[in-house]
Amino acid sequence: MLSVFDYPAPLLTPGPRISLHAKSYVIDGRIAVIGSHNFDPRSDHYNTENGVIIDDTAFAQALRASILRATRPDNAWVVARRDNPPLLGPISRVLGDISAALPIFDFRPFRYATDWQKKPDCPPLLPSDPRFRQCYEQVGDFPDVNLSGKAIYTRIITAFGVGFSGIM
Repeated sequence: MLSVFDYPAPLLTPGPRISLHAKSYVIDGRIAVIGSHNFDPRSDHYNTENGVIIDDTAFAQALRASILRATRPDNAWVVARRDNPPLLGPISRVLGDISAALPIFDFRPFRYATDWQKKPDCPPLLPSDPRFRQCYEQVGDFPDVNLSGKAIYTRIITAFGVGFSGIM
């Protein structure tokens, strides 16, 4: 029997979605590396990762151009502090600063950060720039995904905890 988690997340708008998950990089403009290796202890100690090294300048340059095109500011969201809730702003900011320092998910009801999208006629800006909020708009924690926050986090925890088994 299939559950709701066996289907793709419903989206608010139609069309294809593209994400950059491959570990691809270019060395000295002539060597391309494409693979699945994560730079963490598990990937270093288990033989479950792979990669291809391609020593070809034309291929490396094409890969570099592809990476630069895919990572342009107009193709990415920026994760930055969300606006303060009006009533609990100062309290939320303190809890946010504590939450940001911890190595766990946000533990409070008012999340510290969210995704922002650059407006078309604005230059790319850092979140610390005073003009950031004039040139970027909040698009939510999971832009364009038509699921509740609880359902999304349940999927994430299920995906990362799939190898765990009950102790009772």
